[in-house]
Amino acid sequence: VTMWFDIVSLFPKHTYKGRIPGLRADLMGKLEELRPRFLRFPGGCVVEGCTLDNRIQWKRTVGDIAQRPGHWDLWGYRATDGLGFHEFLQLAEDLNAEAMYVCNVGMSCQARQAEVVTDPDEIVRVYVQDTLDALEYAMGSPDSPWGALRVRNGHPKPFQIKYVEIGNENGGPDYHRAYKLFYAAIKAKYPQIITI
Repeated sequence: VTMWFDIVSLFPKHTYKGRIPGLRADLMGKLEELRPRFLRFPGGCVVEGCTLDNRIQWKRTVGDIAQRPGHWDLWGYRATDGLGFHEFLQLAEDLNAEAMYVCNVGMSCQARQAEVVTDPDEIVRVYVQDTLDALEYAMGSPDSPWGALRVRNGHPKPFQIKYVEIGNENGGPDYHRAYKLFYAAIKAKYPQIITI
């Protein structure tokens, strides 16, 4: 007999606050005891990737974990993206912590010979729009395309994002030009968000 398994989860049946997919109750209980004021996601060089192709992409981290493709990350192993954008937002809400979303500005890791998108139109069309889509997923109306997906994923009420970190450990003239494009677009639609 040959058996093929597509996805195997070894998570305990009883997860933190009964969430499905869930997080380990013991670890999240310890995190809860710390009373964090904010949570940053995704954070670190995973935002950038070694190349722009292997950066974390939030749209691939929502929905059924069996359908998430995961990605090869810049630390040399495969990330399943089992802890995705939706789970991060839910965890921030459960911990009563402010959510900080970190977006890619069209630059891979600068410490690893960065790929840089310099065309302002491409930055706006691809990277700024992706950030606006993430914000709509979190805070958009159930009638909006990404807000409707949030509802289908089990959270009818909007989440809240207080902070958006524009890029991760980026600098230089290309970054400064991109930052201005992100800042203008975010503030035009979400003036209450604090940009970093």
